[in-house]
Amino acid sequence: MRRPLLLIFIVLLVLGFLITKDSGLDNINKDTEITITGVVKDKKEKDKYTQYIIDGYLVNDYKRKYELKIGKVVSVQGKQKDLEKMEFDDFNYGRYIRSCGYKGMIYSDYFKVVGQNKFYIHLGQLKMYMRDTFRYLYKDTSNFINSFLLGMKYDLTQEENEMFSRTGTSHVIAISGLHTNIICILIAYVIRGINKLYKLFILIVVMVLYSIMVGFSPSIVRAVAFVAIMYLAVFLFKKRDGITTLSLIASLLIINNPYTIYNVSFQLSFLATLSILYFNKMIKKRLKFDIVSMTVAANILTIPIVYYVFGGIPILSILGNIVIIPFIGIIMNLSIFSILFFEFSLNITKVIVYINKTLINMVYYILDKLSQIEIGYIQVENPNMTYVIIYYVLIFSYMIYRELKTMKEQENEIQGYCL
Repeated sequence: MRRPLLLIFIVLLVLGFLITKDSGLDNINKDTEITITGVVKDKKEKDKYTQYIIDGYLVNDYKRKYELKIGKVVSVQGKQKDLEKMEFDDFNYGRYIRSCGYKGMIYSDYFKVVGQNKFYIHLGQLKMYMRDTFRYLYKDTSNFINSFLLGMKYDLTQEENEMFSRTGTSHVIAISGLHTNIICILIAYVIRGINKLYKLFILIVVMVLYSIMVGFSPSIVRAVAFVAIMYLAVFLFKKRDGITTLSLIASLLIINNPYTIYNVSFQLSFLATLSILYFNKMIKKRLKFDIVSMTVAANILTIPIVYYVFGGIPILSILGNIVIIPFIGIIMNLSIFSILFFEFSLNITKVIVYINKTLINMVYYILDKLSQIEIGYIQVENPNMTYVIIYYVLIFSYMIYRELKTMKEQENEIQGYCL
């Protein structure tokens, strides 16, 4: 077997589906009064309420009588919602909550601070400092920066979300492998003179802290873990196989939480990475430009999910990615530099912010024009799961055929398998 971990992942995927399909959600999750005590690990300020993550629960405060900070240890009293009843139209919100790794949802208007956790206090202060500084420096473009650097997608307007969706560039506003790789390259450059093992240790520690700060969602964990393991392979073994690494991470996530398989961000993140690893090389032989070949490759396995979940197909995704991908690394680095220089030189910060805002406004302008092209987005009223199944059966049959062919070639020592 060329990639045994890929087979293990497929088995776990099937088992995860069987385990969660008929079991329903926990029967204990009824509308009942509950009291919990835990650390405020994250905070999301939404239009009508503030949402906290406490002791593995999503806690919604609609009255907003309290202003809790990340890192505070609080006692919460409220009503725990029945996740089995949280289904709206065709969207099973209760299952989505479980897919993100949460125990449940609580509506509460009573919080009592009983202590604090210094680790999360400092991490929360850093996150809020970055958010507020970006808002001060970038004003109306700060939501874009906060979304892809701090995971605050909820700050984006409906118009912005629709623009990214119609142009096939939504992956840019969600922290993914693209963003973590850019950050890793920046960190590796800054600490380039350090011994390799120390460099690896620093890189992994910084990325783990970053993933905790921005939310530790399945897609973020996959992205950070993938980069960390790939760097580890390079530093220690000089050899790596991306698909095996991806299969290992996905398997561990499913073992930890079988409901992860229903998380759309995880699905898109996993399939996009797998698609790029598998198809990019063969596409690049015909399409010489990296951005074009990677965009086409990523869409091969993700387009059915986009079609079925979001009810549309972004025809202009290649153009949209050609517009934004070359600039996203520059925008991310300039955003980080503007934070770093803000405490030391306001003049340098102003120059960085001016250049960065110009780039962001240019990208927004082009994407907005692309999103308004009628033929650029095919709206689907009633997506059909049958088409999705047929598509994946054909694609994965082809992939299995190529795997078997490669294994046969390996027996004759024709080629290897490192990607």
